[in-house]
Amino acid sequence: MSNRYSQISIFISRNLILAVSLLWLSTGFAQSEMSLEDQMTLFLEWFPGEYDNNEQVWQQREDGLNEQELHERIHHRFVPVDLPAVGEHVFFVIQTMNDDPEQVYRQRLYRFEAQSEEQAIRLEIFNMEDEEHYRMAWQDPTILADITPSALVSRPGCEVYWRHNGEYFDGTMKDQACHFYSERMGKELYITDTLRLTASEIWIGDKATDADGNYVFGRDKPHVNRKVQRYSGWMGVRKDRVDPEHDGDDMYFKGNFTIHNEGGRQSILDDEGNPTGFGIELAQLTYQNTRVPILKLGIIDETTGETINYSWAATDSSRIGINLRWFQAGLTAIDDGADDAEITVAMAD
Repeated sequence: MSNRYSQISIFISRNLILAVSLLWLSTGFAQSEMSLEDQMTLFLEWFPGEYDNNEQVWQQREDGLNEQELHERIHHRFVPVDLPAVGEHVFFVIQTMNDDPEQVYRQRLYRFEAQSEEQAIRLEIFNMEDEEHYRMAWQDPTILADITPSALVSRPGCEVYWRHNGEYFDGTMKDQACHFYSERMGKELYITDTLRLTASEIWIGDKATDADGNYVFGRDKPHVNRKVQRYSGWMGVRKDRVDPEHDGDDMYFKGNFTIHNEGGRQSILDDEGNPTGFGIELAQLTYQNTRVPILKLGIIDETTGETINYSWAATDSSRIGINLRWFQAGLTAIDDGADDAEITVAMAD
């Protein structure tokens, strides 16, 4: 009898260990077997690029959240720059609201280095003394050529430590290490960043509490930002659609522009540079009735913001277009990563 109980005990123990291990893996806390050097290589492969949380905000609107509950829509650019005086792995970072380059939310320099004592990739964040001077460095990194470490300011304790967990990178701060005194609020604030990086997404969760742990700002759920794909394109609108008194079937045309697939927009102007009232939006969305992600190319009435008509394709399509006679557009992925997909034109009511 005792032998039987021993066997049952061993069986339960083994299955308990297995269950705990599976839970450990499913919650993302598994330890990667990659070396720190290999983690750095993978991180530097995944991190650069543009990201946007357009679908997250769109879905929240579909779910009926009010403006206070909505996540802010933020567009992120992480651009590698050559600044040996600052570090080996340096990025210019600019984050803007509503995909509007004029609405700058944050501008920084990031420096990454592998730290064996932490077994992590350490991110140090720098503010710039003259942000306006360097604002367009995402387009022309040579603007940063004259920057020196003395022109940069970092906040000790606010470093982020990235570790690969076997599936993706977790980014965390040391507990209560990042804090500062807020003159406006008249108290010490403690900042917590919780981040995730995959090959196609970066999740960013910023929260601030006071010394007693009371909420000050931030959100419980992170901003879920997806890496964008850029397309080059052209579009045209018939002039008589813009001006009913116009005689003829000629068009206003716009070409040689780029647009991204996470809610990117482009407007078309008339021959004098005035708005025609029409444009396009390209967005990767998942409609609730199908649960299938699509790439949607919509024609936008810019006076109302409404989508008049749209076409759709698979999200990995390298080409998408629409032809309604009075409005035409064609877009091609800037890299050659995907095969063409059949395009379905859906006429809106």
